[in-house]
Amino acid sequence: MTSTPVISYAMQDYLEAILELAEKEGVVRVTDIAARLGIAKASVSQAMHTLANLKLIKQERYGPIELTPAGRQEAAKIQRRHQVLYRFLVEILDVDAKTAQKDACLIEHVVSPLTLARLIAYLEKETGSRSNEVKGTLKGKEVVTMEAIETNNARALSELERGARGRVIRIAASGEIRRRLLDMGVVPGTEVAVEGVAPLGDPLEVSVKGYHLSLRKKEAAAIFVEHLT
Repeated sequence: MTSTPVISYAMQDYLEAILELAEKEGVVRVTDIAARLGIAKASVSQAMHTLANLKLIKQERYGPIELTPAGRQEAAKIQRRHQVLYRFLVEILDVDAKTAQKDACLIEHVVSPLTLARLIAYLEKETGSRSNEVKGTLKGKEVVTMEAIETNNARALSELERGARGRVIRIAASGEIRRRLLDMGVVPGTEVAVEGVAPLGDPLEVSVKGYHLSLRKKEAAAIFVEHLT
């Protein structure tokens, strides 16, 4: 059986960037990775040579970069780990999206692999168990789940009329939509106001933390809010 190569934290960042760029753009080049990570193309080229030697990527000379099956598996594991930490910081600790992105990376890089693995397993277990609870608390912070949403003064943001206000209590979306909403600052506990609705209900114009956002109806339907009078 072939053992999994030891991958440095820097190489893990490259793998995650390659996976995310591939999912978004389809084709990944050295210039794309350099722009995403804010580093020189020469440094990226050297890193790609290392990853190729580890058989985690494939790249013809000056050609696009592709993850090998082993590389994709490793990148997906890194991405999932980052997302779990990010969600914990944003949804449970109420950290803003920008800080959570930075801190999730820092946590991954400063704790031991054993501690990180145990932490991720614990957070995933807690996330799963909370889906069956009405309410839970962590250090005094109330966590509202789907059952609570169905029994209190809450509704999807897409159902609110122009001028209505609400406090976000849950983001029901997943994947890219969830990440986009969190990146825009739409997190539990945040107050939102509907400023305008297109004739067919799509898109909605809302204000969040003093700035304006345009949300597709599908996105707004995934945001559950406590209706504020």
